[in-house]
Amino acid sequence: MWSIIQNSFLLLSPFLPTSLIPSSQITPHEDYHGPLTDGGVWYEAYERARGVVKEMTMEEKVNLTTAITGPCQANSGGVPRLGIPGLCFNDGPSGPRYTDFVTQWPSAFTAAASFDRDLIEERARRIGYEFRGKGINVELGPVTGGPLGRSPYAGRNWEAFTPDPYLSSTLSFLTVRGMQSSGLITCAKHYILYEQDPVCDGPLDDEGGRTGCRDVSSEVDDKTMKELYLPSFAETVRAGTGAVMCSYNKINGTAACENDDALNRILKDELGFKGFVLSDFGATHSTVGSALGGMDMELPGEYYYGQRLLKAVKKGTIPESRLDDMVHRILTPWYASKQDSDYPKVNYQKYDLSDSKEVNGHVFKNEHVDVRGDNAMYARKVAAESTVLLKNSGVLPIKGVRRIGVFGTDADYPSTLSGCGPDLFCLVGSRRRYWNGTVTIGGGSGAAYADYIAAPIEAISLKARQQGIRVDHVLQDDPAHFGSIGWVAYQSEICLVFVSLFLVEGWDREHLRLDKRGEELIKHVEKNCAGEVVVVLHAGGQIIVEDWIDLPKIGAVLFAGYPGQETGNALVDILWGDVNPSAKLPFTMGKSPKDWPRDNLVREMGKGSYPIAEFSEGLAIDYKWFDKHDITPRYEFGYGLSYTNFEFSGFEVEERYEKDRDTVQKTNERYEGQRGLYDTLYVAKVNITNTGKVPGAEVAQLYMTFPKSEVEQPPKHLRGYAKEYLEVGQMGTVEFPIRKKDISVWDVKKQLWKVPHGNFIFRVGNSSRELPLKMTVEIGSSF
Repeated sequence: MWSIIQNSFLLLSPFLPTSLIPSSQITPHEDYHGPLTDGGVWYEAYERARGVVKEMTMEEKVNLTTAITGPCQANSGGVPRLGIPGLCFNDGPSGPRYTDFVTQWPSAFTAAASFDRDLIEERARRIGYEFRGKGINVELGPVTGGPLGRSPYAGRNWEAFTPDPYLSSTLSFLTVRGMQSSGLITCAKHYILYEQDPVCDGPLDDEGGRTGCRDVSSEVDDKTMKELYLPSFAETVRAGTGAVMCSYNKINGTAACENDDALNRILKDELGFKGFVLSDFGATHSTVGSALGGMDMELPGEYYYGQRLLKAVKKGTIPESRLDDMVHRILTPWYASKQDSDYPKVNYQKYDLSDSKEVNGHVFKNEHVDVRGDNAMYARKVAAESTVLLKNSGVLPIKGVRRIGVFGTDADYPSTLSGCGPDLFCLVGSRRRYWNGTVTIGGGSGAAYADYIAAPIEAISLKARQQGIRVDHVLQDDPAHFGSIGWVAYQSEICLVFVSLFLVEGWDREHLRLDKRGEELIKHVEKNCAGEVVVVLHAGGQIIVEDWIDLPKIGAVLFAGYPGQETGNALVDILWGDVNPSAKLPFTMGKSPKDWPRDNLVREMGKGSYPIAEFSEGLAIDYKWFDKHDITPRYEFGYGLSYTNFEFSGFEVEERYEKDRDTVQKTNERYEGQRGLYDTLYVAKVNITNTGKVPGAEVAQLYMTFPKSEVEQPPKHLRGYAKEYLEVGQMGTVEFPIRKKDISVWDVKKQLWKVPHGNFIFRVGNSSRELPLKMTVEIGSSF
């Protein structure tokens, strides 16, 4: 029997019976061809890990690769006699989940709208220190490309940054760097091509959950994989992420967590990843296949590691050298992060707010450590800087009014801080439970708990009271209350309508409309309002707005995303002009569902043993699809208004070589030429002048078109962005470094990156379709 070591969190819950192991898993394996870690930039940590591993028993090695649900969402086994505790793993990208006295931050999807590198990195740094304060060793995040955002119907897009690979890549790099500056280990997820949830054809269970579900196989070509879906993960490797999570889906027919090509050849060999690969919860489907395929640790779910792994190593179907490699990869970032010598112990309990809990014979205390500091103030700043002004007749900022009407449940306090239930997995099936108040975050593992929510009605009332403004409200959506809503609207000089779309893990979208018939509420208020209507959208994805956006009294529209606990305060900052909106859409809003490619989210099982998603659109997703097919969007990628005006001038692109200086862990990507793939070859720059009447910030955006020889490329690609704050009349100059990889394409035949020869066109402006300045640069073979 496998010995138990106190405090190690060794998994002893029942494993699957041996009869359930597929025979393919126990076929003797002659050799292991996957890459072994050498520590890379973490060389000293790796050498220390290698020395410690030599002192371990085989049981202890296996112990480190297997996790259970303990005080954290997952706790790996440890080796206390060698000073190695079990590692604590916890969600999520928007702040520590399942615990108290933490900050609920704006989601990544929302923060991406800021287009602000410094803001994103500081947000990440602060989140990292909150995880550290709770004693969490590994954050299960950020979501860096699974999903990337291929389909607007995907229910988890709000957890990630953006469907644009350049913006996603740069924000992923900054987020990993910021979070790990605290000593936390990040886990980039979900690797890879996880662009929708499983397809289910069974009846709903007693709680409204789905049954009969099967994982989708993402069928993708090599060029699309390398140029669109891999870059964000490459940047997390460059930033030094300690872990990567393999995803639920299949990749070209093979489960992601046992996919030798994806994990060994691409991630560990081609990208040179030196950390460890861990499974998503329940994403493991084999023992031998997963271990040899490149998965280093199993989080709780199917339990294919533990004693099954031990038996496979003893039997010889998994070489002990591979087990050693798994442990090396787990311990190397742990030592490199100095968690062995200077890191808090776990001081909370998942789900449990009691003072203590017993796990495997050891009592863990819930100390309710307050890790918030002044983060609420910064979360408010992030939310305000990430609120996109989509339309404005001049009604905003609010001034010179005496009566305001507020409408919709989305302006109100939720009945509980979680909005709809204790687990943030609000049901969305036939027994649908909508978020019952203002929507601050999505549901599922990407969510974070809030210790308070500054509801919009609270913040608006306080601000109005200071200015002697009367606020009336009907915080309802149901047509049964339309009589009261119409009467209050009739007496209001400005009508603020709050509508929402709540998205949750496990449920892809059925449509692109608002929850709770929000369109009807907007139209009813617009019909009755004495003045102009301001619509506030709290949503985690694209919304079709065509049946109300051009109504005569719709004066302004704000896309506030999922802004976190400071939602109301941040919104007031925008409504009254204390913060001049500067955010831009990190996605495209179309006019009709027909604007997007058909069937890019699979809803049927198909004729085979599993549903298949053909990534037939290739490189053209989001604005690149709209550009390629000449579709006019309602609001394009990069779009966002301000309370002031800006003018661009003096655009130029000059050749300037600068060696890569920000890489933490070098990749092994192959490329043509002498210059490094992440070296800067050109620098574009442009002047921005604030020609309006109030101070504000503008986001300059650089787009590039490849030479005509690259026929597979969409018309243009984002290749730079910079936010510049300017006083009235002030001019500033921003620069966009252009790296070798930014002007390279993936050569499928040669299996390397190359710079195509010919004329590159660069354009600059303030959205993907407002690019007034243009320059052509001929690039040869000198790189």
